[in-house]
Amino acid sequence: MVNKEIQIRPTNPYWNIKVSFIFIFFFIFVIASVLAVTGVLGNLDEIITKFINQIRSQTLDEVFIIITTTSDTINLIIVGFILTIIKRTRRIGMILLITLVSVTILVTYCKPLFAIEHPSIDFKPLVILPDKFTLERDSFMPFAQDYSYPSNHIASAAAFSFIVGGLSYKYSPKFAIAFLIFFPALIGFTKLYLFQHHIIDLVGGYFFGLVIAAVLVKTLKANEHQRINIVDSNQRD
Repeated sequence: MVNKEIQIRPTNPYWNIKVSFIFIFFFIFVIASVLAVTGVLGNLDEIITKFINQIRSQTLDEVFIIITTTSDTINLIIVGFILTIIKRTRRIGMILLITLVSVTILVTYCKPLFAIEHPSIDFKPLVILPDKFTLERDSFMPFAQDYSYPSNHIASAAAFSFIVGGLSYKYSPKFAIAFLIFFPALIGFTKLYLFQHHIIDLVGGYFFGLVIAAVLVKTLKANEHQRINIVDSNQRD
């Protein structure tokens, strides 16, 4: 009789994220929300603003405008559409698109609840921008455009990084973790540089995005692409 054994590919912690981690992300978001409403980090925002004003230059303006544009919602959605075209990543691409839309809608309706206004400083670029070029607003709906918490840009970047990290985990776990941390962090710094957000907006947006991405990844069963391989043990060396 042929002996069979089941081999399961190593668990992807992104697709199989523990519920306890989702609760931790949500708890941190709640703490960030309390800090945002109380305004206790106002002095930190002033320090960051002064620092940015000291380092600003035409070169940095140009670099950070280019970087921040990569996180525009339309660009992230384009990546999602590209993933849906590729057969191997079609399911993940659909999950990414659903996640980005969900994050944008939920953040839009959360903003008026917290009613945290954008930084009072207007960003005036030191470089000449192309005609009709504008920096993407954090919210598309008029009733939320005056508010900055939580950051939709960072929530979308965090959700995007979570799903891309999950997709790349089997190839390079180190890249998956680094991308989840550094891509939203880089985009977050550009938002501070452009005076679009307070520091707490970024923290709240990051963990809010992780919560939504993790919940949808589990709900939509991204882990279904992990196959169980049945191997004939008699044919192994």
